[in-house]
Amino acid sequence: MSAPPIVADGLDADAIAAILLARQRALSRPPAVARAQETLLAFDLGGVTHGLPIDRVRSVAPLPKVTRLPHAPAALLGLVAWRGTVVNLFALAAVLGREPKASTAMIVLRHDAPRIALAVDALAGVVTVPQDDAPPALTRLVAQGDGRLTRIDPASLIETLLPSRLQEG
Repeated sequence: MSAPPIVADGLDADAIAAILLARQRALSRPPAVARAQETLLAFDLGGVTHGLPIDRVRSVAPLPKVTRLPHAPAALLGLVAWRGTVVNLFALAAVLGREPKASTAMIVLRHDAPRIALAVDALAGVVTVPQDDAPPALTRLVAQGDGRLTRIDPASLIETLLPSRLQEG
């Protein structure tokens, strides 16, 4: 028993064979392994887009009135009232060496003692990026569609902001 001939208008036998070979190769490839994805809260800081893992963000809010502290470290802007609690507000631009601008929002991290918020220029939304297995670093450049953003590692950030003796949570 032989296979019926393939008839295609305007194609010769060689063209048909090339198309069938390309289809066979495409179907015989192993399926691509899906890379793990990570969801980041994107925000602008000093003209650069940054991102924090969304699971480490407790809340976002407009920047409230800041109570300055005397003799505070340069990165500590002061204290703010948020949902009935006192929160330490840090200037993330100062920590990352960015040019400070007028901050309009704060990101409250999931860190209970002491509570930590980060002053940012503007919130940009939520993005999904491929997760990689690079060792933790304070910042790391990651691809996001056609653009790029700098991913901030929350654990490294907290280590930078607070001496270990002040970290209770």
